[in-house]
Amino acid sequence: MSSAQPKRFLTATLFAAAILTAGCAADNHDQPPPAIADAGPQPKLLRDLSAVSDAPVDPLAIDQVPARGEGLLRDEAAVSAGPRTFQTEPGISRQVGTERNPATVRLLNDKAAQFGNFSAVILNRVYVQLAIAEKSEEISRTKLPDELKAVVITAILDKSGKLTELILEQHSGKAKIDQMMLDVCKKGIWYENPPAAALSGDGNYKLTFRMKLENYASLDERHWSFITDLGLGIS
Repeated sequence: MSSAQPKRFLTATLFAAAILTAGCAADNHDQPPPAIADAGPQPKLLRDLSAVSDAPVDPLAIDQVPARGEGLLRDEAAVSAGPRTFQTEPGISRQVGTERNPATVRLLNDKAAQFGNFSAVILNRVYVQLAIAEKSEEISRTKLPDELKAVVITAILDKSGKLTELILEQHSGKAKIDQMMLDVCKKGIWYENPPAAALSGDGNYKLTFRMKLENYASLDERHWSFITDLGLGIS
């Protein structure tokens, strides 16, 4: 064999090796990259903005009159999952409290149902103040007697919707609860531009509130939560 033959053989061998290497590289290029080890929880696409925060809407910030018959009562973990609207018929209770503080509100007569917007706003404001008062140290440390009656209060508003008088029509049997409800009414009863058709015969607005409390639960046997029933009638 001549010396030129080994050189030609070596060249052919190197050429074949180069082709094989290039083919392998091309095959590897078509393969997906190796999986990366799990780096923990991945970002989640939120389709429901309510999942961002479960903070309740502050009902004290509401200052607009709702659509006809619409209630404004809001609280975290509300018991009622149904629509937040008053019934057109009086006497039907609607749950507005929480699992820890159950509460119902209702309209007591036909006139209150007739002026649903007016009633809803007033009842909402009173309930908000009542819920705050019930959680105060003085009231929450009070274990109520089983025979406690409902507090009945008539509120008089002038033509402009300003509260001018409160009349305690019925005592609950516990002065502390009576005074709490009077204070709640002072803070919660007012209305700008009330409907003139809701005036009573003497030219004022007469609203009657009936509030009943019952002990519900205590986590430490010192502080209590309550079952609250609040009603509003217009005369």
